[in-house]
Amino acid sequence: MKFMYDSYLHDIPLYVIKEQAFKLGFKARGNTAVERILTNPVYAGMLQVQGYKEYPGGIFPAIHEAIIDNTTWQLVQNKMKKPEKIRTILDENLPLRGILKCHCGNILTGAPSRGKSGKYFNYYKCKTSKHNNISALKAHNQLAEIFELMSLPQNIISDIKKSSVTKMEENLKSNKLVVNQKKILLDAAQEKMFSVEEKWIKNEISKETYDRWYTTYNTEVTSCKDSITRLSHVDKHAFTILQKNLDLLVDLKSLYNRATITQKREFVKLVFDSNLYYQDGIYRTPTMIDLLSRNHLLMKQKGLLLYNKKRDDFSIIPSSGVAENRTRVQTSN
Repeated sequence: MKFMYDSYLHDIPLYVIKEQAFKLGFKARGNTAVERILTNPVYAGMLQVQGYKEYPGGIFPAIHEAIIDNTTWQLVQNKMKKPEKIRTILDENLPLRGILKCHCGNILTGAPSRGKSGKYFNYYKCKTSKHNNISALKAHNQLAEIFELMSLPQNIISDIKKSSVTKMEENLKSNKLVVNQKKILLDAAQEKMFSVEEKWIKNEISKETYDRWYTTYNTEVTSCKDSITRLSHVDKHAFTILQKNLDLLVDLKSLYNRATITQKREFVKLVFDSNLYYQDGIYRTPTMIDLLSRNHLLMKQKGLLLYNKKRDDFSIIPSSGVAENRTRVQTSN
């Protein structure tokens, strides 16, 4: 269940989630089996209750233990309410399809095209006429060189390992303080909720007043409990995995080549924050993980990638638009 929710929030197609969930032991069948899991409040420790007479229906907290935390469940529900994206068929030969963008902003599609010799070659193409029509082989080779230049030397890896230990210790201390504060807020909210219940039992307040204040305090209680659970959990296993796998950053090219297609797609989106473009035979991006950008000038020199870092100061009016046309700014004296 956790795999399904996490995968959906990472934009993995539903049919791929279903295939991998079956391998993990998911037995339910049907075209909407995964969707039913993602929308079922039971997994978040809640129940869907039907209205009865003057009592309104809705989703209410239950007494069973939640598998999915409330925040994750809400994020999934919000995402599922949005218009469904165009389904992307994953193809091992076209891992960037649906991720790589044209300079105009359109997502590039991908398909094989037959050459003069009769052989088929894969291409990434923009739906706008006369825009990008890129050889997939060229695009993949360029990306492999980019990842090779992103690879980190061993001395930087060692520094990261040391700083991560220090950072974890600082976070543990900070989390402990926040947990103590949340516990105080939790006690206060629970006391108010019990007070409201007692007044309703004694007929001192109306049902409408009870519903309004009980919902308010119950939301505070749930929020505090979620925060306490999240901040109290020390995932030392995950930290150990991080320490061991940091050495993989010394050869990102090999790491990418060995990855599955879903891992490749997630890796590209993560490194470039889903902002990877292609124009005039070269990749372009305004966003990149800082740690991996140290050789961006060499990437530019080799005609692989132009890294035009996004400015933090958005109050500065840019001197050119999307089409690189100069914009005249009028000033008053």
